[in-house]
Amino acid sequence: MLALHVAAGPDAGKRFLLPDTEPQLIGRSTEALGSTDPSVSRRHAELTPSAGRWYLRDLHSTHGTWLNGQRIEARAELRAGDVIRCGATEFHVQAVDPAAPAPAADADPERLQAIGETVATISHSVKNILQGLRSGADAVELALRRGDLEMARDGWPIVARNLDRVSWLVMNMLAYSKDRPLEIEETDLGAVVREACELMRSTAERRRVTLDAQVAADMPPAPVDANAVHQVLLNLLANAVEAAPDRGGRVTVQCALDAAKNVFRVEVSDNGPGVPAAHRTRLFEAFASTKGQRGTGLGLAVARALVERHGGTLAHADASPHGTVMTAEFPADHGDPDAERTRGPMPSSAPSTKWDPPVP
Repeated sequence: MLALHVAAGPDAGKRFLLPDTEPQLIGRSTEALGSTDPSVSRRHAELTPSAGRWYLRDLHSTHGTWLNGQRIEARAELRAGDVIRCGATEFHVQAVDPAAPAPAADADPERLQAIGETVATISHSVKNILQGLRSGADAVELALRRGDLEMARDGWPIVARNLDRVSWLVMNMLAYSKDRPLEIEETDLGAVVREACELMRSTAERRRVTLDAQVAADMPPAPVDANAVHQVLLNLLANAVEAAPDRGGRVTVQCALDAAKNVFRVEVSDNGPGVPAAHRTRLFEAFASTKGQRGTGLGLAVARALVERHGGTLAHADASPHGTVMTAEFPADHGDPDAERTRGPMPSSAPSTKWDPPVP
């Protein structure tokens, strides 16, 4: 059996087994092997098994497919030791024994310590959420036994608030633990902003925080992954609503195209106390929360990662006279959105012409 080992590129270190009876795609689409390299096309190259051999074919990709330093123009046979180059990603073709046990993971003490700290942080967050749910459920149960509707109304917001926290925790953990390839499509960014605001509106109303969405008229479609941008907005809105003061808090979302910079800009601002100076250097660091027991520190880390995977930026600034402004900018690339195209630049360095000797 053959396998592809990613030797260079954003996914370096990954390995993909090639089943003897199933054709495989190299690319960024959901049915492909799952590259996160922006210079790789959505459907870049095809790997096809036939009579015990594997063949490689380019699928009219933007930057071409290279085999052992030569750009292929027709179907080429693969052998162990070959090197495939797609965009900035380099695959080494390896012969593997499917019956052999998988190599043991490196027991790096620092890595194990990081895993332990991560598990402890998440466990602590789950414990706090469960305690909040238990408290709210007890209040609602007591109210139902007494037939006191007013008491039930007081207890239900506690349950609803912690259900929101469960949802955000799960979504952020999924995004943090697995880099899903982006599905870039021409998207109505204003509609994504309005939908995210509507989902957060009930949370804002429970805290008596005003939530206002301001979307520029006649905004052209944006080349983004709608689901990823939606998650970015929910994380930014959740932080803003929580930071805004109860009874008088205000959160504003502004969305527009900056033609001069050729970016779509989304700003989420609140009138809360702002971010303390001591916490700003770790603001986007995973598991570094400024909320104490109420936060996991994943929201902003996931949001920035998703924005940067679009080639954009996420930045923090102080609002006047107080509060916070989070600004996400997405490139307004109006290139061909066809699935065969890629928005990443061609790697600056030429493909490597060195490869491993064939494995006997």
